[in-house]
Amino acid sequence: MRWVLIRPLCRSLFYDPETQEPLGLEYLSSVLKKAGHQVLILDNTLNNLEDIKLARRATSFQPDAVGFSITTGRELDSVKNITSELERILNGRQILWMAGGNYPTTEHESALRELPGDFHILKYDGEISILKISRLWEEGLIDTLPRLINGEPQIELDELPFPERPYSHYLKNFGWAFNLQGSRGCCSACKYCASSGMRGNLTSWRGRSPESMANEIAFLYTIYSARSFNFVDEDFLGPPVRALERAKKFSEEITRRRLKITFGIQVRPNSLSEEVIDYLAKAGLKYVFMGIESDNPCDFKSWGRAFCDKTWTWVECLQEKGIEVNAGTLLFHPDCSFEGIRRFATNLRQYGLLNYRTASNRLDGMPGSFFHKKYISEHPEETSPGIIRLPFVNQAIEPFYKTVLNVLAPIEIPSMHALCIMPIVQTKRIFSNSEEKYLSLKKINSDCDNKVASCFFSILEMYENEAYSEQRIDELLNDNIRFGKVIMDRLAENRFIHETV
Repeated sequence: MRWVLIRPLCRSLFYDPETQEPLGLEYLSSVLKKAGHQVLILDNTLNNLEDIKLARRATSFQPDAVGFSITTGRELDSVKNITSELERILNGRQILWMAGGNYPTTEHESALRELPGDFHILKYDGEISILKISRLWEEGLIDTLPRLINGEPQIELDELPFPERPYSHYLKNFGWAFNLQGSRGCCSACKYCASSGMRGNLTSWRGRSPESMANEIAFLYTIYSARSFNFVDEDFLGPPVRALERAKKFSEEITRRRLKITFGIQVRPNSLSEEVIDYLAKAGLKYVFMGIESDNPCDFKSWGRAFCDKTWTWVECLQEKGIEVNAGTLLFHPDCSFEGIRRFATNLRQYGLLNYRTASNRLDGMPGSFFHKKYISEHPEETSPGIIRLPFVNQAIEPFYKTVLNVLAPIEIPSMHALCIMPIVQTKRIFSNSEEKYLSLKKINSDCDNKVASCFFSILEMYENEAYSEQRIDELLNDNIRFGKVIMDRLAENRFIHETV
């Protein structure tokens, strides 16, 4: 069969300068090609094609099947535009239509309603199921399949072929990291997270062996001269009881192959220790995204997650080794208080982790999460699909939150841009002797964080003391407009704008 696999355009409400390769489609492509199928991967952003042109490029491949990877409902317009143009050009020729990804998995009822009726909707993992679907199509038995398909879980990740890399030239030219997947799933079952709705028949984390991960890194190192990698796992280390052994073996495999690399991971604090950090630092760890959703054990208990009382110790340990730390926080959540917000924001500020993202992030009802299901069950009259904005118990928090968003808005784009390109610049610092550019970006990030903190605590004090001043808010906002322009100029002068274009 001839497959076209498409990642459509996401019309997000939020600014995000990062454009990552479509790793899920790259895995599917490798599995299909290994079985003898022909595959074309198309990505609206990376191929720099608008919907109509992308559809025409797809039809030139003469596909038997078209599959979309859909992350959120914000991509549906793009999917429908592409599909409509494909159908127009194909003029009645029958092909197999598929849709998979986060959106069909966690919002399958919406997907069934919103996508054309001849689409098959695939939930969960796709590598095993897509081969079975291909055989049914070739045998003329595709009508025996239900419209909604539960994908068969891929348990042994080491058995998967390495993902195809059609966008390697982009990664190399722009200095982006090659994405890797060292595991699937998560050890936790946090009530605010959508992961629980994406597990299918699985209840736990699945990890690749350190040998397999190192083999893929060595392959990319040799074939593409890749030096920078980003593990997109939700939980790189896995169960805390196995974290040390996993970190040790991975470090040994990288060292044994004499690979001089940098890489980033996502971790939970209770998986870390001094030894784990030492091993990973030796292997080339330079960037960590850590879940520090709160500093209150009661919050963690209500969210169904274990609290780690050494979180700040591990943050400090990582930073002392020159590893950049970025935090996943839920400063705003339904049960938050002004007192708790001040305490947590102060702690984040102390460790250099209070930035636009952490100062504005809010716990919403994510499709597939416990809180989303709970809200829907309690409000059956509300049928809107997608993310649900959960209300604050303390109603005074809502105007405070909206004021924070309003005042910090001019800082969002420059601040997020500076934050997101740090891994790229940090890698160039190591391999291209670009110390000056790294220090310039560190200064820009620091200035943005200082401005965010100054505004945040000023607004917080107003609401704590019930001394809201429209004049003061206007002063902060206008100052941030000027500041945002200055930061954008500094980013452009140092050519940081071009790092992600």
